[in-house]
Amino acid sequence: MARSWGGLFDATQSHPDRMTLQSLVTGMRQGSMTALAAWISYDTSSLFGLREGYWAAISAIVVMQADLTTTKNSGRDRFIGTAVGGLIGWGCAACWHDRVWVYSLAVGITVFACWAANISNAGRLAAVAVTVIVLIPRNEPIWRIALFRFMEVSWGIAVALAVVYLTAWLLQRFHPSATGSGTSPDSRP
Repeated sequence: MARSWGGLFDATQSHPDRMTLQSLVTGMRQGSMTALAAWISYDTSSLFGLREGYWAAISAIVVMQADLTTTKNSGRDRFIGTAVGGLIGWGCAACWHDRVWVYSLAVGITVFACWAANISNAGRLAAVAVTVIVLIPRNEPIWRIALFRFMEVSWGIAVALAVVYLTAWLLQRFHPSATGSGTSPDSRP
């Protein structure tokens, strides 16, 4: 007898939310937008002198959502988190000297600072920025590492927002019934 696992693998249960053609189309659109944003942000990052374009692609993937409003919110959190984490990571790396407690303290301060500033969603992203800046060994000045991470992440966010905005505009213009709440290019968070 098959185990239910909460209905996940139980084919005998009825699922009102089974895969529909509309959900497949939405998934295909989401996958296409994400792939396009990752590709453009990675492929064009060198035009701006950004040597590690994969950070732009990663950021585009991280912030990409199904609609413009949530992508803007996700992008805002990523942008703020990277700025805060970049600054604290830069400071931490200056006194790092392979002391794990310094790094750990910087992560804690980073998350707390975001919570205290009422931007808690940016906290974990800020902690990731601290981790990338402090723990990945580099042979260049730490200020440059922090600055370039911030610029690469910002480029990925900008491309993701542009792709979602363009997709929403095209859908609104050519297929108005496909747009939903928050998808309009004119929608504000």
